[in-house]
Amino acid sequence: MERKRGPKDDWQIDPSKTAVLVVDMQRAFLDTEAPGQSPRGREIVPRTNELTAIGRKLKMPVIFIRQANCPDLSDYGLRKDFKPPEDNEFQAIEGRIGADFYPELNVTKEDYIVTKNRYSAFITGSSSLERLLRAWGRDSLIICGIFTEVCVATTAIDAMMLDFKVFLISDLTTARSEERQQVVLEMMDERFAKLMTFDQVKAELNSLLAKAGV
Repeated sequence: MERKRGPKDDWQIDPSKTAVLVVDMQRAFLDTEAPGQSPRGREIVPRTNELTAIGRKLKMPVIFIRQANCPDLSDYGLRKDFKPPEDNEFQAIEGRIGADFYPELNVTKEDYIVTKNRYSAFITGSSSLERLLRAWGRDSLIICGIFTEVCVATTAIDAMMLDFKVFLISDLTTARSEERQQVVLEMMDERFAKLMTFDQVKAELNSLLAKAGV
């Protein structure tokens, strides 16, 4: 059944109120040697770099979220009861290479790095993300990254429930399988975000650049 249109379908990106959020593009999830790598994660890196470059031109904060837990896992919580972390260097744990950003990801000195210790970057105690966005007067987010069904979805859902407008880039996110990807995207589209493709976002942002004469 086709979803009925709603007011959120008419949302437009306002650079003065929007931040770009790149979720968990780290070696733990992208490196060819990482046991927990995303099947398609490396494919979205070049377009992610293109997105962030446009965001910088429009003076939007570009925020790279990284998952990293304490070495003793004291902040890991009940996640260990679902999927205990393996003892290897490619885990997203402080001091291990898995916590580092993927080398081909373009993170610049003008960008912001926010570390989270839960799947969602917004849940209380996970990170400083919400405080930063409120301080900057940002109420909208362009979100991409991995994994769609875990950290991307929980961050986007919590963002919407905290009254942030979420523009989720459907083809700049990846899940563990194509089936999961489609199910989660349908859920997000129905309840939590405005889904857009990279080309749609790029066209809207380039139009804004042209109007600004940048």
